[in-house]
Amino acid sequence: MRLLRLHLHALGAALERIAAQPVASLFSILVLGAAIALPVVAAVVLQSAMATGAGFDTEPHVSVYLSLDASAEDAKRVEQAIRGEPDVMAVTYVPRAQALAELQASTHLAEVLAALDTNPLPDAFTVRMRSTDPASLAKVRTAWAALPKVDQVAADFEWSERLARWARLGEHLVGGAGLLLAAAVVFIVAHLVRLQVLTRREEIEVSQLIGATSADVRRPFLYHGALQGLLAGALAVALAAAFAAWARHELLALTPNYAAELKVVFLRPAESALLVAATGLLGLLAAWGAVSHQLRRFARDR
Repeated sequence: MRLLRLHLHALGAALERIAAQPVASLFSILVLGAAIALPVVAAVVLQSAMATGAGFDTEPHVSVYLSLDASAEDAKRVEQAIRGEPDVMAVTYVPRAQALAELQASTHLAEVLAALDTNPLPDAFTVRMRSTDPASLAKVRTAWAALPKVDQVAADFEWSERLARWARLGEHLVGGAGLLLAAAVVFIVAHLVRLQVLTRREEIEVSQLIGATSADVRRPFLYHGALQGLLAGALAVALAAAFAAWARHELLALTPNYAAELKVVFLRPAESALLVAATGLLGLLAAWGAVSHQLRRFARDR
């Protein structure tokens, strides 16, 4: 019970110190919250881009487009040549009429397409490949492009590989920015707590003379640092949530104009709670280091 009373008293003292300097406390929390919000917003953007990209077909496949004047016999000959390739897993024939119907159903260009006198889309084959080796694919594309009545051969999965590489780079950049800003949080909280310790040096020395231990002196400052970290973390989550809500509202107006659904993915509740707890822990550790360092200096000066 005595330990609980000590902690409650230290928590009350920390709250009183924050309330005694509302402007300075609010400013420091705003600075910390804005700094923490930056990597959170970057993570939201990255997760949203990855979630949107996940809706696309990323299986390795090659699209073979025939000429507009290709006949049914020409399509059969091209299909036989494609199926003769050992790396081919599956071949899907997409007639030009089916391609036009799918395009009309998946976009908002139905009226424009219906007004055309002729179908502008060619017959095509979607070919699933076993290998994505660039050399073998280049050989296959060259061979298929030389077939009669073949207009174009495209490896449609190359963009997904580039997207995956950009996603990995984004994860590394967000992680690096998070570490740098975590160090900034520790530095700012430690500096603020150190200033508070210096302003209360006489009070601390008197309390030690009447029996207060280093733990007793340190406890209110630890709560102060932890509270600053927790409030800054909660503010960062709120700022990032506001950005996500704004982005979702803006993208909602754009989504109907695209066949793909643009998504905004925010942190899950558990991730938000973990972020707030982590910033609170950073504030606690920063306060611990700052107070311990100053107490050692006070002891040497005596």
